Amino acid sequence: MHTERRILINTVMLSAGEGVGQLTNFVVVISLARAFGTAVLGQYSVSMAVGALAALLVGLGTQPLLIREISRNRVASRELLGVLLPAQVILGAVGWLLACLLCLVLIGEPGALPVIAATAGYQILLRLATTLLAPFQATEQMHASVAGQVFHRLLTLTLVLVAIAFDAAAGTVVLSLVAGAVFLIAYAWIAGSRRFGRPRLQWAPSKAGEMFRLASPFLGLTALGVIYARGGLIMLSALAGSAAVGLYAVVDRFMVAAALVPGVFNSAVYPALSRLADSAPADAQALAVRCLRLLAVATFPLATLIHIFADDIVGLVFGTGFLSASAALRVLAWTLPIRGAQWLLGSQLAAMDRQAQMAKARSIGLGAFLTLTPLLIIGGGITGLAWAVLACDGLQFVLYWRLLLRMQFALPLSRAVLPPACAALGALVADGLSVDLPLLSRVLVVTLVLAFGLWISGAIRRQDLGFLRALLGARRT
Repeated sequence: MHTERRILINTVMLSAGEGVGQLTNFVVVISLARAFGTAVLGQYSVSMAVGALAALLVGLGTQPLLIREISRNRVASRELLGVLLPAQVILGAVGWLLACLLCLVLIGEPGALPVIAATAGYQILLRLATTLLAPFQATEQMHASVAGQVFHRLLTLTLVLVAIAFDAAAGTVVLSLVAGAVFLIAYAWIAGSRRFGRPRLQWAPSKAGEMFRLASPFLGLTALGVIYARGGLIMLSALAGSAAVGLYAVVDRFMVAAALVPGVFNSAVYPALSRLADSAPADAQALAVRCLRLLAVATFPLATLIHIFADDIVGLVFGTGFLSASAALRVLAWTLPIRGAQWLLGSQLAAMDRQAQMAKARSIGLGAFLTLTPLLIIGGGITGLAWAVLACDGLQFVLYWRLLLRMQFALPLSRAVLPPACAALGALVADGLSVDLPLLSRVLVVTLVLAFGLWISGAIRRQDLGFLRALLGARRT
């Protein structure tokens, strides 16, 4: 199989697995919200965020290092994993304890300890499972890794739903996540041992320390992403309490599910951009321009529909007790077109080997986020946090676009953005005029106006789809 086709297939496979994972997580959040309300969902969300930070202490950026080294010498996996795993188990225990203590301080409810302990433990165990799956990723056997991840998610969801059906306590329900993570560790150990040999476990602090040192550059980029993704919930917990976190968590999780559309699209496009960046820069630029138009056509209408029907979405999916989160959902809806474009620009920069400049831009965006978020939370609660996320996503997009502008590879934004933006504006006006109609009639009116606006403005062109299909299917001879 040609290299670029293998990359594309593996990327799409990983994206599909991630899609299943995010959707099952979404159902878990819905189930917890409906069964236990905002307080428990807030405890769960804070613990999940703090647990993700604790997992950084376990991995310390070693995952990319493992993939790189094992891809060069697959027989090294037994030695590398054997040295790393014992150290990670010790670090995991320390990270779990610190995460529990920090969550108790943030939440301020000793009764939340079962939920905290199980959720933080899940994040730690998941990190260990990811380490064990590294050889499969390194050798491009993505099917084995994805299969384990999908089974683990489905098992977790099944156990959660069964526990809720039997009226189990919140802590018992969340233990389902731990059971799923333990299953994934067992799967990864057995499958990896059969394929690559059982890891040679040994307590070698000096060797493990050397691996952590070599992985430190990877840790920096990973930490920036995790802090940006999780930091808002932690600050919200400290400034507004776990109930506010529960309200924000439902809309945040909904947007994670909605963002699968641009996320999977970018994952599928990135290999083609990488392939063309060196051999045919002009074609890579043309592909990026057309992809930006396709993203805008997909994300602007989706953002518009979420904005217009935010109350209906929250009430229908999570229950009327969460309706006060609708204002935050309206704001977060507009992160879809911004993040979709930002991710595409990031893919373009990564294909051109500009990781150092991307890390600098991420650092600036994270600094702005950490500065702006507390102020907006104090002034506007969960809606303030949503505005902080939207503003900082916009800043990150501008920083990436300026990098490309300096390199004379910036994408022409107006031609890609204005047509779908005008269609979205028309739909907003139509909704304002039809606000007194029944819900189904409003949905029909808004959808028809959106479709007509996209068609009349020429938002998408037939040659764009043909060009994208040709490039993604291209093979080098």
